Amino acid sequence: MLSKKLQKAISCVLLLSCMIFAVGAANPTQTETIDYGDGYYLVITTTGKNADTTTRAVTERYIEREARAYHGSTYIGKYTLCGTFIYDGSRSAAIADDWYASSSYGYSGSSSHTGSSVKGRCTFNYAGGKTYTITMTCDKNGNMSYTE
Repeated sequence: MLSKKLQKAISCVLLLSCMIFAVGAANPTQTETIDYGDGYYLVITTTGKNADTTTRAVTERYIEREARAYHGSTYIGKYTLCGTFIYDGSRSAAIADDWYASSSYGYSGSSSHTGSSVKGRCTFNYAGGKTYTITMTCDKNGNMSYTE
C-alpha cells in the first residue's frame, strides 16, 4: 500500500501533466519562413487561442502572427499582427485588430479589419525600407488562412 504522501505526490504529477498537455493543446503554435528572394525573409510564428466561452454557438478566436524580419544574417525587427474573429458555422467576422513592432532601424505600421479578414502592414527602415503585408482570414468554421 502506498503512503498518503506518495499518493499525493503522484496525483500532483499527474495533474501537472494534464495541465501542461491542455495548455499546449489550447494554444497551437506554427512557425514558417517566407523567403522574398532578394535577401529579405520573414520567420513567422502563429499562435491561436479560442476564447474560454462560447455563447449561442458563436466561438471567438484570437490569433497573433509575429513576423521577425531579416536581411541575410541581419535582424531588422519584429512586427506582430493580432486579430479577433467570431464564427458560428454559417458565417464569420473579424471584430478587432491590433499591431505592434520593434526595430532599431525604425518602422511604421498599421492594421485594419473588414469582413472576416485582418490585414496588417509594416515598413522597416533598413537599407531603403521594405514593406511587409500580412493577412489573416477566418472561415465560417473557424479555419484560418494566411497570406504574406
